[in-house]
Parts: sequence; C-alpha cells; structure tokens
Amino acid sequence: MKKELTDELLEAMARCEASCSLCKALEVCMGDRFKQFNILATALLEERAKPKVWDGAPDNAFRSIVNWYDKNRGFIKSKVLTRELPKTRARQIAEQEGYGLAEKYGWNEAAKELVTNVMESALNKYAEELEGRNG
Repeated sequence: MKKELTDELLEAMARCEASCSLCKALEVCMGDRFKQFNILATALLEERAKPKVWDGAPDNAFRSIVNWYDKNRGFIKSKVLTRELPKTRARQIAEQEGYGLAEKYGWNEAAKELVTNVMESALNKYAEELEGRNG
C-alpha cells in the first residue's frame, strides 16, 4: 500500500486512542499497536516542523553553507551541504529514450550522453516554440 503520510494523517495517528471507526488513519493502522503509532506519528510531526536548510532556497540552488554559533555568537563550526537538483521533464524524457536507444544499439557512455543531450535540447526547443504559439 502506498499512502502518503500527510500532516492530517499523522495528526490522526498521533491522537489515536484506538477508537477506529471514524479515524482518518484507519487504512494504515495496525490495530492493537496504537501506542507505537502515537509515538511515531508525534515524532514525525515534530521532525517535519523543524526548519530545513533548503526551505526557501531558490530552485537552482545546489549548495548551502550552514554555520553554528554558541549563545554568545561565537562561531563553532560550519558544514557545506549539497543536493542534486531535480531534473526537468525534458531531461527525464531524454534520458529514458536516449538510454533505451543506447542499450538497443550497444552505444558507449559518450554516445549515450550525446544522444540524451541532443534529445533534451530538441524537447526544450519544441517547448519554447509551443509557448511562443500559445503566449
């Protein structure tokens, strides 16, 4: 079962008192283990509420530097965090199709990357043309 753990579902799990008939978490409930559900759901809600380093970051930001200070504003330590940027839809399609062609014809990595880049470029150009017509 693939059910998204929304805040609403987690809140229902956290409030669970084993009165199942009206519970929004009924589909994922484990019945007699509601105490463990309460603890787990509460901890997950608290973790989700904490600020994350990438909250509010621009979509194209891939590196962040986090600094820690003590209560007297003295520097303690810093850490560089890096994330992989999400792929555009054009890149996803180009990789899927390009890699498929590469496997079919036994191309090496360089040929696979070249075909994928060309396909992505063509898809982006086509999208721009469509926007130009509709815009």
